[in-house]
Amino acid sequence: MDNSKAGEKHECKSSDRMADQIIRNTYRTLMTRGAKGCYIYCVDPHLKAYLQRRLAIQSSVVISG
Repeated sequence: MDNSKAGEKHECKSSDRMADQIIRNTYRTLMTRGAKGCYIYCVDPHLKAYLQRRLAIQSSVVISG
């Protein structure tokens, strides 16, 4: 196996992990910092249903879409 290709694959996986971590941290920050609440608009009906199930324990949660 060509070592340069193996290095590229490792760098790609590392970049993907870093991007995933940044995205997760950003959403965690946005979802926990609402001064007057947090509004979520979902275009994807499956994501909307998932979020409604996950957030069902909070009675003030409204997800529009």
